[in-house]
Amino acid sequence: MRDNDLPSACSAGGSNDPARLAERLAVLAREARLLEFALDGNSDSARQLASDLEAALENAMDADSAEELAKASSALEATLGEILGRGMQFSAEMTEMEVDGVLGRTRMPVLTAVLTTG
Repeated sequence: MRDNDLPSACSAGGSNDPARLAERLAVLAREARLLEFALDGNSDSARQLASDLEAALENAMDADSAEELAKASSALEATLGEILGRGMQFSAEMTEMEVDGVLGRTRMPVLTAVLTTG
């Protein structure tokens, strides 16, 4: 695991502070070129939180300005606060995928995120 991954249970350096977690997650999202997102749970509320979190991650990845990134970070913070408040677990890590393209083989950073209901 890299230093900038978010380990299981949504803990960044021992912190369960949604603002700090959102900041670290936004940094990971900015590095990534692809997002793999999974939900381990089946409730309607978990699916809605997963959808909100995935959208915020995608917005952070695609942000072209500081304003867009701040908006995505705020959405991440709100959603992570809800996740932590419900006792759910979240993990994220960066990996690399090799892709064959017109210019040959290249490596792409992938953010893999998993939301697990309790």
